[in-house]
Amino acid sequence: MALLATALSKSGYEKVLGIMEGDETLKSGNNRQPAMFGRDLYFISILGKPAAKDPWMLQFGGHHLALNITMQGADSILTPSHTAAQPAKFTFEGKTVRPLGGENDKAFALIAALDDTQKKQAILNYKVSDLVLGPGKDGKLIQPEGIQASALNESQRTMLLGLIEEWAGIVNDAASARRMAQIKAALADTWFAWSGPTAPGSAAYFRIQGPQLVIEYAPQMMGGDPTMHIHTIYRDPTNDYGRKPNAK
Repeated sequence: MALLATALSKSGYEKVLGIMEGDETLKSGNNRQPAMFGRDLYFISILGKPAAKDPWMLQFGGHHLALNITMQGADSILTPSHTAAQPAKFTFEGKTVRPLGGENDKAFALIAALDDTQKKQAILNYKVSDLVLGPGKDGKLIQPEGIQASALNESQRTMLLGLIEEWAGIVNDAASARRMAQIKAALADTWFAWSGPTAPGSAAYFRIQGPQLVIEYAPQMMGGDPTMHIHTIYRDPTNDYGRKPNAK
């Protein structure tokens, strides 16, 4: 856990702990298959030899979490990674915990900030109910949809960057700053798409897609309250697993 805390930002590490604690809550409430869940069922792997210059990878995950962190010199590449939550809201030590609360709240704030014309562009005319580029979809590309960031005003673009940072900011601060600078440079070519109701507290899917970025947020519609069971994916289609030659 000390290694993980070093690899991640303070907020990223807290998010991971929240996901794990939610899994413990799920275990406590699941009498049928409790052995599948819980904070103890998370695993760490090191691929390659840790080195200051040569690339290697740190993996950490379990139920509803899969972090792939490729170390390349001073940089840390977090894509592809999966963060999720079930339950998405619970009480721990007397406090309400929402591991993906920032992702949810910032997305609904952004869709609410769009005017009617912008919403018509952003909201898809068909329903999306699960991740399109989730596990097993490495290397797959899809056509961008929704509203392009170039059609947003400055305040809305700032909100979009803040939403993206909920994923890009999981990794340590230095790597996250480099990643956000890369994303900001290509923001005009980044798209925001929405599927579902726009009232806060609803179950809605959204996607953010740019030249070097794919983020998806998908409530799980199979049984129970979909707002309490969330899957997300974070990718860089040009550099998942740090595969880009001489990536910086």
